[in-house]
Amino acid sequence: MNLRTTSVAFAASLAFTLAAQDVPDSLNMIANGDFEQLDGKLKRLGGIEVAKGWESPTEVPADLYSETVADGSPSYVPKNAHGFQGALSGQNYAGILGYSYMDKDPRSYLEVKFKKMLKKGQLYCIRYYVSLSDLSKYSSDQLGAYVSRIVVKKRDESSLTYQPQVPALLSKVYDDQEGWTGICGVYEAKGDEQYLIIGNFTATDKTNAQKARRPKGETRPQQTNAYYYIDDVSVTPIKRMSECSCEQLDETKTEFIYGVKVTSDPNIKPADRLDRSTIYFKRYGSAIDGSMNGLLTNLVEAMKADPTLKIKLTGNIDGIEVDRSRLRPDLSELDTERAEAVKTFFTNAGISAARITTGGNKGDSPASDGTDEISMSKNRRVEVSVVK
Repeated sequence: MNLRTTSVAFAASLAFTLAAQDVPDSLNMIANGDFEQLDGKLKRLGGIEVAKGWESPTEVPADLYSETVADGSPSYVPKNAHGFQGALSGQNYAGILGYSYMDKDPRSYLEVKFKKMLKKGQLYCIRYYVSLSDLSKYSSDQLGAYVSRIVVKKRDESSLTYQPQVPALLSKVYDDQEGWTGICGVYEAKGDEQYLIIGNFTATDKTNAQKARRPKGETRPQQTNAYYYIDDVSVTPIKRMSECSCEQLDETKTEFIYGVKVTSDPNIKPADRLDRSTIYFKRYGSAIDGSMNGLLTNLVEAMKADPTLKIKLTGNIDGIEVDRSRLRPDLSELDTERAEAVKTFFTNAGISAARITTGGNKGDSPASDGTDEISMSKNRRVEVSVVK
């Protein structure tokens, strides 16, 4: 596939299930949760205040990264001063230092004001996505969200010591360097909260830090800290806790979605943009996850660019789904249901159904023979092929 791509595995927190849907801007209490709205020009690290509405609550500035800056800049996406990562959505994301060995380096935090004061007694689903940077020598389990009544503005570099309200349990070590891990939780408002702060609020000696590997191909030295990229922050009102989808996972469920972040080259032919592209799914699911929208939109644009192209969509399932389908008739057509879901995305975007055929391979053509979750996540997929 002649595309400049970053392969990533999107993984929701193993402690919680995240809702598989985009958050409408009208419902999100955060005006610029994806860091796409800029007020000024990003020139260097520490530029979080260029992202409209965002700031640092201490004297240690958080970072902003963007595809719009020059390639080679320490703030560039995907390759920057802390590693290599594509944005979960759009072109931008933020970055904070969550842990430092023996407190060698001060922590940084993200702070943003809600569109309006939270409503007393209202439940809110707080959700954000994190990715451990490639050059982090450590990973950490303390990366929470604190809801505040007043703006926090400390005139020093000391760490914040508030009690985060989300997530309810800070027990998972966030160590994924390839993809984005979702963190979510439900917060019941007191009625006068106006700000959200994200970071590590726990003392260093109570922070569970673990050694992180250096990704293959990365030759730059690792730093003695845990540095995290942050994207897609949302705070949305809900009626029931289940709407935030934070129930405990059972042993057979998984939220791993293996995917490909694509930065398309305008010189690539539409057929090459489409052929051998892959859309991935959560286990037992046929719904299109929000993390796939960027790739699918790119493929729709390719179809529109060349109206003569026709494609075939082939659905696949993983080994666990194969075994479970023997006991659950509702899963017997999951492979073709996934292909049909992708076809619906295309037709809803204006592509003629006559240009698209669908089919399924069950579990007969695995992309990976591994039995770990990330390997199996590669098999829950729909493959796109151009019909000659």
